[in-house]
Amino acid sequence: MSNLTEIGIPYRFRATGKARAGFPIIVDIECNVEALPYYLSKNTTVVQMERLIDGKPYWFNVLTTKGGKWNSIDKNLLENLEVGDMHRSFPKMIDWNIWKAMNTKWHSCKAFVYNTPKAA
Repeated sequence: MSNLTEIGIPYRFRATGKARAGFPIIVDIECNVEALPYYLSKNTTVVQMERLIDGKPYWFNVLTTKGGKWNSIDKNLLENLEVGDMHRSFPKMIDWNIWKAMNTKWHSCKAFVYNTPKAA
């Protein structure tokens, strides 16, 4: 697990995956880490972020997958994943026991952060 991103700061991301026809595709994305799950699919294999160091661009991995499961993931990306994102992007990693422990009720609940019950 890495901790390269910060909440609320826009980054340039580069995602690779496979098209339905089987050939690789690369997509450039500019967004906050909170919005990144919207761009992920079950065919996404690697997501990198650009960081400028001394004016030079360097690319760092924030998500790598193998066989539909994570090899590595950034902490802020993990904390912003919702149950619906997991169903859409990582169907092989669905775990109802974890989500029950995290007090999830709907697909819009955070998948890996404890969801506090709303007061009536």
